[in-house]
Amino acid sequence: MDKKIIFLNPPFIEAHKKVFNRPIRFPTFSYATYTLHPPLFLAYACSYLREKKFVVDLLDAIAGENSLEEVLRIIEEKDFDVVVMETSTPSFFNDLEVAKRIKERGKKIILVGTHVSVLPEEALSYPWIDAIVRGEYELSLSEYLSTDNPETKGIGLRTPEGRIKINPPREPLEDLDLLPYPARELLNKYKYFDPILKNPFTFILAGRGCPYECIFCNWPEVLTGRRYRKRNPQKVVEELNYIKNNFNFKSILFNDDTLTVDRIHVREICKGIIEKGLKLNWACYARADFDDIETLRLMRKAGCFLLKVGVESGDEEILKRAKKPYALEKVKRAFSLLRSLGFHIHATFMFGLPGESRETIKKTIRLAKELKPSTVQFSIAIPYPGTEFFNFLKKNSLLYSEDWRDYMPLRRIFDYSDLSSEDLKKAVKYAYRSYYFRFPLLGFALKRLIYKPKDFLYNLRQFILLLFR
Repeated sequence: MDKKIIFLNPPFIEAHKKVFNRPIRFPTFSYATYTLHPPLFLAYACSYLREKKFVVDLLDAIAGENSLEEVLRIIEEKDFDVVVMETSTPSFFNDLEVAKRIKERGKKIILVGTHVSVLPEEALSYPWIDAIVRGEYELSLSEYLSTDNPETKGIGLRTPEGRIKINPPREPLEDLDLLPYPARELLNKYKYFDPILKNPFTFILAGRGCPYECIFCNWPEVLTGRRYRKRNPQKVVEELNYIKNNFNFKSILFNDDTLTVDRIHVREICKGIIEKGLKLNWACYARADFDDIETLRLMRKAGCFLLKVGVESGDEEILKRAKKPYALEKVKRAFSLLRSLGFHIHATFMFGLPGESRETIKKTIRLAKELKPSTVQFSIAIPYPGTEFFNFLKKNSLLYSEDWRDYMPLRRIFDYSDLSSEDLKKAVKYAYRSYYFRFPLLGFALKRLIYKPKDFLYNLRQFILLLFR
């Protein structure tokens, strides 16, 4: 192919030294602890187009701490024809400005990501945006760049007459093993960091999509779909072996929305890891009520040391409204089992879902203490466009802001009649203080200080800034 394409995780113009995470389910600046995750979907698309004989490169300007001027210089010096940029809701206006500056150099601009998947007309209303791709974008992007066919499924574009044209979505790829491994070698490999993982780390996917219907999660709703499409377990193990033999990562995170959704699939992966003799440290996302002891023991044996678990609320009525209907007694039993098996449990809770009140906030904090996870995350629910949560707030005239720059933690986005955004912000700070400033956690803190003093002191500083700003 004669087109030269660069995949770009764009810089933040006004704060390029600050860390903004686009390739996560809740994109934001690091606000409590330093976190930097790799743009895996960009890396997948890069490797897929490279396999189709395009000349490609990938620039993660966030991990590389590249300013906009540096990005412009790289694009010009290497003479790329097409720039494929990942976007997100809170970074959308920043990303538009980056795209505009690149467009001034005569390059074709294509935007990908959740925000433009939901609001393609908004993105294309800016004349310097040439096209967008909705949903997963490897196949649509490859077809469009190969043929320039304006009827390509999944593509939105502006016709020669200036009319915005949004094509039907592309069916999700069923055989995910048709995709080559993501181009990790083009990423800033060892700069990615997560405070609860062993660093440096990388992502892997055993599947895409999620069958659950949580009203606040925008990836399954607008990007990967409400059905879990699984890779061949043996292919997953082969990729794990490839990572181990070609990189020096200290841990791997399965970035599937819920890896444990199919316990047979998980078991096959674990058996493959054990049979191949791979000594790996890995983590994954799991349901809060997952209590299959046979599977969990196998996961531990295969090297799983950490589970990221979304509990969200201590009130069952709120969980029902959020379409996450856990029986909290089962959640308590599951956490007890996880602790007994030696997992590090990172539990996440959010305030502000429909039905929230001061009393339900107290119940959530009490539940967090009762569950005794190793680490916790408290946040305010963010109503990303395209989610049922956003539609609920908009329908009931509860949204305070539709300025996408506000769609980050601790910003004023919505208010309930008896619970304001400021109340929710105070609740987050109180919850962190209430959970961590307790004697039973002193031993854990001292252990972190002894074995990871630099990380501990940095995270402590960020934590204090969060509580008192």
